[in-house]
Amino acid sequence: MISILIRNKNEANSLINALLSIKKQKFDLPYEIVIIDDASTDNSIEVANEFGCKVVKLDKKFTYGYALNFGLKHCQYEIVLLLSSHNILLSSDSFENFVHYFSDPSVAAVRCIPISNTKQILQSVKSDLTINKNNYVHEKDWQNLIVANCSAIRKSVAIEIPFNETIRSNEEKLWSLEVMEKGYSLKSNVSCYFLYNRKNNYKVDIRDHISKYQVDGIIPLKTSRFIWIFFKSIPWALKIAWDRWYQTNHLNWEFSRISRKFEKGKYN
Repeated sequence: MISILIRNKNEANSLINALLSIKKQKFDLPYEIVIIDDASTDNSIEVANEFGCKVVKLDKKFTYGYALNFGLKHCQYEIVLLLSSHNILLSSDSFENFVHYFSDPSVAAVRCIPISNTKQILQSVKSDLTINKNNYVHEKDWQNLIVANCSAIRKSVAIEIPFNETIRSNEEKLWSLEVMEKGYSLKSNVSCYFLYNRKNNYKVDIRDHISKYQVDGIIPLKTSRFIWIFFKSIPWALKIAWDRWYQTNHLNWEFSRISRKFEKGKYN
């Protein structure tokens, strides 16, 4: 039995695809879909109702951590899949895998893999990762900690150790560190794959690095290093710009010549 918890604000078009991918799961046990909606003004609520979701409106100002803590109170099952409305589940047996992994009482969370991450996919082909306090290496494993856009967690652990409600982002990674300190383990890079269909945003990257620095104090890029990279990259940027310009125009030129060089129906 699984609860799927989705935080949503004006994401009706993406939400449809996420919900359709949930419906394609091969799973015989009961499950529920809980939408925590942050004052959407589009037709997100109508979409959620069409799919039989439980819709709960956020009762105060949104933060990532608070939305998770609030949403968990409305989930009835012990296994909770944290899913983004921008994600599409690609593995039809994800729910079955979650049940299998959580049969180990020491496992607090299970992280799935975005298909854009080749390194983690290759790791999953060999075996999944078990991360705990004893084997965690920050430089290597930070990227393997859970993500709130597609990870399953144990509800009782999240009630015992709630998500931080003030940090800008990375609330799930901070939570991962805290639960490992309590003796729990995480399963990462398991053979459950998803598509993250939202475009990258540099402001989001900055926000995530701010919260990471607040967690571990590791400076993402020193000013002196930035200056060196900036001047070093100027020739590289000019070369890329020239190559891109040349390739685009060369391709268009060749396209324009096809009708003059070749004739329909003749293949020699």
